[in-house]
Amino acid sequence: MDALAGELRDGFDLAGEGERADLVVVNTCAITADAESAARQAIRRVAREHPGARIVAAGCCAAVRPETLAGLPGVAAVVGPRAQAGVARVVSELCGARPAASAPGGAPGWSDGAARPARHTRPFLKVQDGCDHGCAFCVVPLARGPSRSLPPEDALRRLAALGARHAEVVLTGVHLGGYGRDLAPRASLEGLVREAARRGLVGRLRLSSVEPGELPLALLRDPEARRLLCEHFHLPVQSGSARVLCAMGRPGGDRALRRAVEEVWAHAPGACLGTDLVAGFPGETEADHRETVALVESLPLAYLHVFPFSARPGTAAARMAGAVPAAAVKARVRELRAVSERRWRAYLAAQIGRDLDVVAERVAGGFARGTAGRYVGVRWPSSGETRGQLVRVRIVAVEGEECLGVRARVFASRLPP
Repeated sequence: MDALAGELRDGFDLAGEGERADLVVVNTCAITADAESAARQAIRRVAREHPGARIVAAGCCAAVRPETLAGLPGVAAVVGPRAQAGVARVVSELCGARPAASAPGGAPGWSDGAARPARHTRPFLKVQDGCDHGCAFCVVPLARGPSRSLPPEDALRRLAALGARHAEVVLTGVHLGGYGRDLAPRASLEGLVREAARRGLVGRLRLSSVEPGELPLALLRDPEARRLLCEHFHLPVQSGSARVLCAMGRPGGDRALRRAVEEVWAHAPGACLGTDLVAGFPGETEADHRETVALVESLPLAYLHVFPFSARPGTAAARMAGAVPAAAVKARVRELRAVSERRWRAYLAAQIGRDLDVVAERVAGGFARGTAGRYVGVRWPSSGETRGQLVRVRIVAVEGEECLGVRARVFASRLPP
């Protein structure tokens, strides 16, 4: 959405918080039934808050539920990720403006908003879309199609444009670890990060989510690349049971997670590590669940993203027998989320006494707030910080879900001049 907002800056005024908009783009998700429900609720809320506005429904839910979204109040267009006309072009046509042009050298369907200022202090750069894995529970390949990657030089150019204005950029993709496999000549996530580090394109780079077996472990042994990367790695495994992983179409995921975690911990001890888990996959027994609990308890994971299984139409899992009773699914989700809460509190407490580099995202009321390279939220008494500035903060306490700190005396800025 950062890139889309950047494209629309030419010829459009982006509404600020609390301002009435004439046109609203709602980016939707379809990964679970709850996500689809949230998408519909978001569109209805936009219609109430911006009466008369034309709404463009985009994203995965727009691909798998176009008729449903098209029938909601205020929706003027539904644009799935695989549509020939991108969201910016549809918005332009709805408003009678000149359609946004494709970037020179860019791949069809890729937005080039990175060439313009981003809305966020830690902007996202999407370098890959689609997925070839075909996990049994996942609707993403149906919605977004096969894996497609931005050519390396194009990705590096966009990263340089963002890095010139922002201390941190978040590298994203639907299947980020598969970056470059579809290109000729073939490229890789490892190669992209190494080149970004060699050219000094950005102060720090955060990887959004990488399959455990696809994390480029060689980067952790490269001092230049390790200095660039945030000490935060999200490694989705989905289950700790080998039997369930095989049924999901993800064999070996538990072993890959162990290896990735051990390698990260060896080269970046104290890094923030997280994973995704699905509870209640068809056929999952209590013994399978206990294996999952045992896996996460045996690893230094800081948090878990836990989802109850949701049957997605068109996926293999939706046709599987062995549905787990709803009460059992809720109990398993509750237990895993309790583990996550305990782990996160412990991880926050472990930051006390450490100096963390934090991107200031909000400065108000005498305090600054931001996100550290280790992913924790930090608040400290402001002393002239500006939004987007990289600040070194010494953590002195934890309050709720936030670390409290003070400005550290020594700080070497990595912001570009």
